[in-house]
Amino acid sequence: MRQLPIVALSVFTLAAAAGATGTIAAQADSTTPAAPAAAAAPAKAPAKAKPAKSDPNHLSSDEITADNRPTTYDVIDHLRRAWFRKDMLTGEDVVVYMDEQNIGNADKLRDIPSVEVSELDFLPNKEAVKRWGSQIKGSVIVVTRKR
Repeated sequence: MRQLPIVALSVFTLAAAAGATGTIAAQADSTTPAAPAAAAAPAKAPAKAKPAKSDPNHLSSDEITADNRPTTYDVIDHLRRAWFRKDMLTGEDVVVYMDEQNIGNADKLRDIPSVEVSELDFLPNKEAVKRWGSQIKGSVIVVTRKR
């Protein structure tokens, strides 16, 4: 090991405490060339684009297909379980509409194969009442079938 003068050693020690060892060490020992700063720092991977946030009240055909569940009930239970909760304002159960007709409660979704569905939408009570009138007591899941 080569001995450095006390001044160089003190500068090196202070630099080490400050985290700048590469540059000061290279200056203190002129026989070792300084490594380029870019080579010393690890390369950062390019930032990945974040996936677009999906709408909490909508499931697209792509989302339904990618989930690969057998029934529409299973898809919603996996991706949007909150849709099955009672309506926050009225306390009523969710109902299901398909082809603009009320087909019953959420259990009816078990009878609809997910491969036949192009879109699913959730309408809170206020939006559902605007669309179908005051006979709506809870929230609505709207099923749009593939044509």
